[in-house]
Amino acid sequence: MSVEKNYPSCKTVDVVETWHGVELADPYAWLRDKTDPEVLDFVARENAYTDEWFSTRGVDEKIAELKASQLPENYMTVAPFGDGFIASRSADGGGYDIVLLDADFHETGTMADFPGMEDMEVFRALPAPGRTDIIGLFAQYMGAPRPTVVVYDLEAKKPLFKADGTFSIAWSRATGKIYYALTESNLETHECRSSWRSYDPNTNIEDVLFAPDDNYIIAYLEMSQDGRWALFGAAGDYSRALWFACDTATGAVHQLSEKPEAWQYIDSIDDRHCFVSTSDSDHGCVIAVANDGARETLMPESENLFLTGGFSCAGTLYALAMEDVSARLIDVATGAPIELPDPMGELGIAGQDDTRVYLSFQSFTCAPRILAFDGSTLETVYAVSDVAHPDIVVEQHFAPSTGDGTLIPYYLVHRKDAKADGTAPALMYAYGGYNSSNLPWYTEMVTMVEVPRWIEAGGIYVHLNLRGGGEYGPAWHEAGMLMQKRHCYEDFIGVAEQLIADGWTRAGNIGITGCSNGGLLMSALVTMRPDLWGCVIDSVPHTDMIHFADDDRGPMYITEYGDPRESREMFEYLRSYSPYYNVHEVAYPPVYIQTGECDNNVPPYHGKKFAARMQAATTGTAPILLRVLAHGSHNRGGTPEEFWRTIAEMHLFLEEHLEGIGSC
Repeated sequence: MSVEKNYPSCKTVDVVETWHGVELADPYAWLRDKTDPEVLDFVARENAYTDEWFSTRGVDEKIAELKASQLPENYMTVAPFGDGFIASRSADGGGYDIVLLDADFHETGTMADFPGMEDMEVFRALPAPGRTDIIGLFAQYMGAPRPTVVVYDLEAKKPLFKADGTFSIAWSRATGKIYYALTESNLETHECRSSWRSYDPNTNIEDVLFAPDDNYIIAYLEMSQDGRWALFGAAGDYSRALWFACDTATGAVHQLSEKPEAWQYIDSIDDRHCFVSTSDSDHGCVIAVANDGARETLMPESENLFLTGGFSCAGTLYALAMEDVSARLIDVATGAPIELPDPMGELGIAGQDDTRVYLSFQSFTCAPRILAFDGSTLETVYAVSDVAHPDIVVEQHFAPSTGDGTLIPYYLVHRKDAKADGTAPALMYAYGGYNSSNLPWYTEMVTMVEVPRWIEAGGIYVHLNLRGGGEYGPAWHEAGMLMQKRHCYEDFIGVAEQLIADGWTRAGNIGITGCSNGGLLMSALVTMRPDLWGCVIDSVPHTDMIHFADDDRGPMYITEYGDPRESREMFEYLRSYSPYYNVHEVAYPPVYIQTGECDNNVPPYHGKKFAARMQAATTGTAPILLRVLAHGSHNRGGTPEEFWRTIAEMHLFLEEHLEGIGSC
């Protein structure tokens, strides 16, 4: 049946490639070049079409409503600075703010504009220990494949030093130097080279400390609390790394592991380096490693806990852990848990001073906050809101994956008086990749829908923990990567079908949302089971799983997805779920695809090609919209104006296509 469509016209090209003897058509290959005038014209017409679609749906009113009601952002990092702190947080409207706080966590100012940094997005500020005249900045040129380390002179208001291609930086209290790890990739050979370096702001000297010969996709760097030891991790994938310890006083480098290990650094005490290790057990244990590689177990594995990291405070080690995908804080010496504000929450390390560790915490009903822990007392020193939600219930359930029946955990959030009569609109979020754990949160990260507001507007919220993540240790990650990647999609579908069977919602009244690897998830789900979804919010997605390996970060991503050039088997497997190659003539549900021209992680051609092909193929009348942000990067949405408009559009899209939801 033919359906009249009025989407912007988009040409197709006769591009056919041969992969392992298989011919593969790529009719929208021309959309890969974002600087091509024809591509720019296509983007302009798609944005105009999306503008027109929303023009009668109250976007400006929704923007005003969101600006008036959205809670402020929590601080992601907190570091001592002068008589107070310097902190980072997501900015009001996209990007990041560097914020100055007094000793009581009251905001005293921001560093909104650093002269000489106008073309960079600053993520984080790290003050030099004991100094207020210079800081380290973790930043990124818009569109660059990797971040940059900057040492900035606050008095002269100019950068002293820049180094491109880093993912981790730290100051040493012992030497006054900043240490960083660089990774450079060769797109022709698909190899990455890493090196570990230091910069001394007093002498303006940069030193290369260590540069292994092997291929490593990413380099980690950690610093001991006293600043004496710099710990280096050389990783060939997103699970395991070779670890080295550098004595910052002498420059001596000690290899701590003979093979890649799944370790998370805690601290170095008495010349021994403490890690959480999940190398030999998914649950993990705490170990101490001497410079000669000798190991001692400080905390054995526990049947119920999955360890993720830790810190030292007041001479004691503490481990961060998960118990059925809820955060726990454990005293390593005694095994005793420290009580948290909510037993179903997320906990992270935000920073540390000489006496206290600052932890970020949130849950589905507990708004984000900063907790200060001194080894005996855990207190809230900052909270974005103190509003309680006694009428909201949080439950954890398990549903069988449609692929192999593995039980998949998910959180179901609803009002106490909600009835499982099949009428509630559901909002579902998942990620399922890169060993990243998806713990409870207050605000869904793609649409910025606050979970309590969604519940109060009449919906239910579902938070999934698919394989591919790290919620149950390395095996859970490995069960959702490479030739097991389809498990992620089967897991999600299994939970959706369970919700329907249990009467919590119905097919066609489910909104799903995800970004990046989660955008790949959304794109795959809409092509695999278009009948299930009421609408899809698909942000910065991977969609072309044959050409992604040629992207700037392709050498890093093939460790998770596989390389289509490797074998016909891998090529066929990637093609079997690659969203772009699985678009067919079918009535697709409403889909809102958002990408950014400055995205350094997932190039915007992925979203453009997918949208063009879906618009051409759909036999239904539901809208397939593409929003391309001129200044949008991988981290939220470009300029403040772009951010607020995009979030408003996402909210309106959900409200229009899900039955029974009010203003969210």
